[in-house]
Amino acid sequence: MNLVEITHPAGALDAAAQAEIARQITTGLLGAEQIPPETLRRARRMVHVLFREAKGWTTGDGPWPDQAPPPYIVTITVPEAWRAEMSRHGIGVVRAALQRQDSRSGISREGGDVWINVVGIADGSIGLNGRAATATGVVNYMTEEYRSGTPEESDLPEGVVLDPICGMQVRLGPKAITLEHDGTTVGFCAIACRDAYAQNRGLAADAS
Repeated sequence: MNLVEITHPAGALDAAAQAEIARQITTGLLGAEQIPPETLRRARRMVHVLFREAKGWTTGDGPWPDQAPPPYIVTITVPEAWRAEMSRHGIGVVRAALQRQDSRSGISREGGDVWINVVGIADGSIGLNGRAATATGVVNYMTEEYRSGTPEESDLPEGVVLDPICGMQVRLGPKAITLEHDGTTVGFCAIACRDAYAQNRGLAADAS
């Protein structure tokens, strides 16, 4: 669940620019080359990028002039449990997409006119498929197809394991997100997957 809303002055971005920015954001957020296709199918449907054109845009310097770099206000909405972990990555992905648009348009900025804010939605206030859900419920829904199959681990490099929730490869090491379960070190791509694994099994989700 990554909901990205980009508000800009009316006329600042044409349809082609919007489509390219959206493509770069979705590609950057999904990291599709690392996600098993069973997980990716639902993950794609759970990333949304939309654009809002605002009329009468005014800053402390007055109305926005057409010839100036267009300001952007971006809101990335995620479950609250994910917010701290993914804020830096999400902000970076959106910033890079907007900077590439500036470069294509020959725009340079002084600063203060691009805001990318990450908003977390509390458990019970997440409306997955129109029903109240939790962060773990979102992860379980996204990975349901993968978890219902049988993962293949035979070709994994030494020191690499599969995240049992989403199927992504995880290299074990000091910075890895892990959990000890039944005498085995289980690795996860993200805290969200670790927490879902722990909650699904009634375990404590303290990082190892």
